[in-house]
Amino acid sequence: MSTPSTMTPSPAERTSEPEPPFTTRRADLGDLARVNALHHRCSLDTRYARYASGRRELKMSEFARLVHPAAGTTWITTLRDDRETAVAVTHLLKTRTPSVFELAVLVGDPWQGRGLGSWLTDYALHSAMADPRCDAVVAMFGATNRRALRILRRRDVTVPTASAGVIDVTLPLPERS
Repeated sequence: MSTPSTMTPSPAERTSEPEPPFTTRRADLGDLARVNALHHRCSLDTRYARYASGRRELKMSEFARLVHPAAGTTWITTLRDDRETAVAVTHLLKTRTPSVFELAVLVGDPWQGRGLGSWLTDYALHSAMADPRCDAVVAMFGATNRRALRILRRRDVTVPTASAGVIDVTLPLPERS
């Protein structure tokens, strides 16, 4: 699957639209400062929608677990012209249940509503589908997270009733070929 950051139309296909401003890659320990700066720039509402708390940053020990290959995959999305500025972080991590992974996406406030969260969700789901160890992907988010709800509804995912203000949903994987 091509990323919006790496898709380059042929000269005949080019329009007046600029190239997408993002690049997405696997995160590593050196990205902690970028990820924490993203958290600091996010509004309380955005952080609450992601974590169900006002969490402002990750500790090195937490981030080390998130980016360790045995945990799954974490991606960082930066601006194409400013690789130091993270605009999103995406996690597709193993859970305690074998073959079930958890998806979590945090998109910075200025970049919400532009399709980036949808694209990152699709990217993660295609990665999960390509992983023979993954049979299901779950996501948990605040019941008031309108953008996450919109992403699910566009995919015809039945949204379960919230429990204690949190929605816990299983996302369908793209078909394996």
